[in-house]
Amino acid sequence: MTISLVGLTLHVADVDRSVEFYRRLPGAAVLFHLPGRFAMLRLGAGRLGLLADRKRPFHVELEVSDLETAAAELRSLGFELDGPARRAWGEEDVLLTDPDGNLLELAAPRGQE
Repeated sequence: MTISLVGLTLHVADVDRSVEFYRRLPGAAVLFHLPGRFAMLRLGAGRLGLLADRKRPFHVELEVSDLETAAAELRSLGFELDGPARRAWGEEDVLLTDPDGNLLELAAPRGQE
């Protein structure tokens, strides 16, 4: 299993205000926007998520080639996982938390879910 860092999601107080700020960056493109709740922007080869969630300041987005296989392997290594689960915006992912409470989100490459 190979895990790649593909993005970061900032947990923000106002998603729409943050979209307006980040979309002004050169080359930024809004991929998805659920007003008041969530947005995903493309920045170069990476993604920046904006989420109305103040539980933590951010979470890390990781990509795996096969989500089911990765989840099984991580469980066999003793990791406690949440998922796989399909989110409201259509993405299927697996969540885990590191010892400091940082959230790691693993998903298959876009278009392969």
